[in-house]
Amino acid sequence: MTTTRRLTTLIVSTAFLTASLIAQDQDKALVVSGPPDSTLASPWGIASSGSSSGTVASWYPKMAAAGITWARVFPPEWSGAEPEKGTWDFTTTDAAMQAAQQNGIHISGMFFGSPKWVDPRFHAFPMQHLDDWSDYAAKMVDRYKDRVHYWEVWNEGNAGFNDAHSTTSDYAKLLSAAYEGAKRSDPNALVGLSVASYDAPYIGQVALDQAQMGKPSQFDFICIHPYETFGGLGDPDGEILYLWMTRMLRDELKADAPDRANVPIWITEIGRPVDRSTSEIGAALGKSTTEADAAHAVVKAYIMALAQGIDRVFWFEGQDPEREQNGYGLLRKDGTPRPSYTAMKTMTGLLGPLPKYAGWLAFGQGGRSYGLLFQGPAGPVLSLWMPAGATDNLTFTGDVKVTDPLTGSATPLKAGQSLALTNDPVFVSGVPADLVTQAQANATKDFPWGGDFSNATAVSLEYGDTPKANGVFQTNPKATALHKFDDGSAGITIKGDIGNPVLFYTHPSFANLQTRDYYIRATFRRITPGNVGMNFRYEVADSQGKGPLRSNGGWFSVGPDMGWQTHTWHVTDASFSKMWGFDFSFNPEQSVPFVIGKVEVSTQPF
Repeated sequence: MTTTRRLTTLIVSTAFLTASLIAQDQDKALVVSGPPDSTLASPWGIASSGSSSGTVASWYPKMAAAGITWARVFPPEWSGAEPEKGTWDFTTTDAAMQAAQQNGIHISGMFFGSPKWVDPRFHAFPMQHLDDWSDYAAKMVDRYKDRVHYWEVWNEGNAGFNDAHSTTSDYAKLLSAAYEGAKRSDPNALVGLSVASYDAPYIGQVALDQAQMGKPSQFDFICIHPYETFGGLGDPDGEILYLWMTRMLRDELKADAPDRANVPIWITEIGRPVDRSTSEIGAALGKSTTEADAAHAVVKAYIMALAQGIDRVFWFEGQDPEREQNGYGLLRKDGTPRPSYTAMKTMTGLLGPLPKYAGWLAFGQGGRSYGLLFQGPAGPVLSLWMPAGATDNLTFTGDVKVTDPLTGSATPLKAGQSLALTNDPVFVSGVPADLVTQAQANATKDFPWGGDFSNATAVSLEYGDTPKANGVFQTNPKATALHKFDDGSAGITIKGDIGNPVLFYTHPSFANLQTRDYYIRATFRRITPGNVGMNFRYEVADSQGKGPLRSNGGWFSVGPDMGWQTHTWHVTDASFSKMWGFDFSFNPEQSVPFVIGKVEVSTQPF
């Protein structure tokens, strides 16, 4: 993951500062009336990079006009608030408060960074200065307690903003120190445990570490940045992993912190850049995003998050910055709106400031369409689309109205008239009562897409003219072509180069994050003579800052026989949380092309 797209620091121009704020005593609480409390529960948020923060005066009004009620753009890092020990400067922070207040936007706060007098590495955990860190949290909360009620601890400390390679135990101490400092100033302040990506094992281990140090459950909500989990949307049924995040995370918390199993979950960063992949892995696989793709992604990111019970979603970002990666913004660098901005405005307009999830519907042939129903201010609204590569035609028993999120235009559709469904989401208003009842009956049931493998001990993916996915899925299947042998058997062609790994994941209903013991079996076949060899990599629970992927430690070579050959890997320390959008991979190196015909995963020996 690149770190330049992540939130770093926010330096807001002091041009926003009024004379009265400049003269204000830096030691007193800032009293600025905020947006109405009725919008505190609104899910619509926006996140910002440091570089675009200096232009908030121009893009905050546009965000408010699009229905945005929250912003994760809170300055400064600790180094800006307390550049010298005991010397406090709230100038830029006060200005940010003023700008947000003028546009009816709530602020999500953050404790982050180390000043030079603590550590020259700005993004190193201040482990030798935890008392000072706790005082910093207390000071910030005391000043802004009338305006800011939620505080996130660090930004992606399990990834690129961990200069000291700190462990989960270190983060647990950091989190508890901030928690205690915040509560000293405001017992009602809410403190969030935060991670990069979707790192459920890290969250669970932090909770265990807090309990071991005698300070259990010192967090009030959880913040995730599931870019990679969300990055599979271009794959057939790539929605599955994203839709199951809440279920998997709550299962992890039930095991590691039962009294926090139902804390609110926030997505404080999610995005999709135009004209680029969402990750280095995606770039290697040739993935990219058009402006229409990004707009459709906005809709799916929020709709699928709300349907699984996530409380807030912050799209990264509002406007493309001057000095960082471009492409994520709802607005281009010059302030003109992208289609994603229109999609956001259309969505918030139809669903209102406080949308309520009402249930799911699986339409069409094989029940493959994604239908998620919400109660909006004018009645039920259905968000509807097909998985990538699939189409279908639907009819309704009553007249409805179909809205295109990219344009905001609504088209009447008569009862019995066909609606062509694609991977592009649409909104359907005036949903017939029978469908509303059906969706409501499904509201508490698991999502059906991809199957139910909760009672299975083995899952598989077998290739042929039509791949048979029985609980195992390939990431980016478009990157591999089908190869047919003369005997009628078939499989996918693997190029053999080091930059062409093939990635797989199991359905989230199979096994659980506590499962460590897996058997992975694959069937290979040569196309030509020559070296065919690979490493096997799989996902583990990382608590030491070393990363969540591990090699099985042995090089596997396919034998010289030209027929099908099978090999089994046995791992005993796995944690298939799908943090980076896959569970395991075959990584060929200096190999001629070869074919994979079947992949199986079992929790028992074959």
